[in-house]
Amino acid sequence: MKRSRVCLLAVLLAASTAFAGDRTESLLARAWPAAPYASVGNIGTGVGIVFSPDLTVPGNCRFYQALGFACFESADWLQIVGDIHSWNMNHPSNRIRTLILETHGTNGNGLRVQKGKKPDDDRSYISVGALQEWVEPVGVRNIMISACNSGRLLRPEIYLKLNHDPGDPLFLPATLGIIDATDAFDPTRTRVTVITPASSHIENTLVGSLRELAPATRKALTAAAKDHGVTLPKQFAVSEILIMMILRDPDLQLQSGGDFTEVLSKEQTSVATSEKLFKSFVDHLNYIAARDGKVGSARAAAR
Repeated sequence: MKRSRVCLLAVLLAASTAFAGDRTESLLARAWPAAPYASVGNIGTGVGIVFSPDLTVPGNCRFYQALGFACFESADWLQIVGDIHSWNMNHPSNRIRTLILETHGTNGNGLRVQKGKKPDDDRSYISVGALQEWVEPVGVRNIMISACNSGRLLRPEIYLKLNHDPGDPLFLPATLGIIDATDAFDPTRTRVTVITPASSHIENTLVGSLRELAPATRKALTAAAKDHGVTLPKQFAVSEILIMMILRDPDLQLQSGGDFTEVLSKEQTSVATSEKLFKSFVDHLNYIAARDGKVGSARAAAR
């Protein structure tokens, strides 16, 4: 099938300033330690994921909830951070420590969530520093910013307070407001560390269908969805960087330490690479479901 690709910004909130200088595998191991060994229904345990409404498909959050993620979708950053706070207060045994954002990077001018591209559509922005400030009190620990010129989001002049009129045509009216860090926030003292890819580039999100998964995988996902109190959608959206994190892809290169760039990059993966990544993601889910099915059968036979 021809797969749609959309530019987005993915942000992973991970675990502490000790991450600086660590290698990619160390960063992932600390931010998302259970992922390689998880069953289909708990791949996302301890991980939250945020979607900009225009970068998703109907019911997309239900797909991620079936995988064990906490999932949020809104064009209002105040609602998003409020929901994250509520989740961690109401789920003390399954708090979000890692947060993945599937949002816009706005050419590196601010994290944007929106319902659409019309000037009067619901839309809001937040700075990287403000995001750190809002999520730290409830235990979210690290920020990995990727995709769509993520390195430009770390520029000192907008790290804490965005330029509200940067003159960029992608910086559409903030109909639901802009959240900046307060004057009291000191990024050198926060426990929330920012992690980015080694190079600033364009990131894509891909749309897939449940029909592309093996029957056993669909069965396992349906059961997991029921356990989490949701029903599966027909389609799902997944970013390339999320796939690479789940797979522990050797081509994924992450860093921490706050390096920034002024350069606006147009570099992105090829369509062939996108398809290869998506197939690897499907194969991975199929493998986990098949493995768990064999374990379940063995346990049943031993009773």
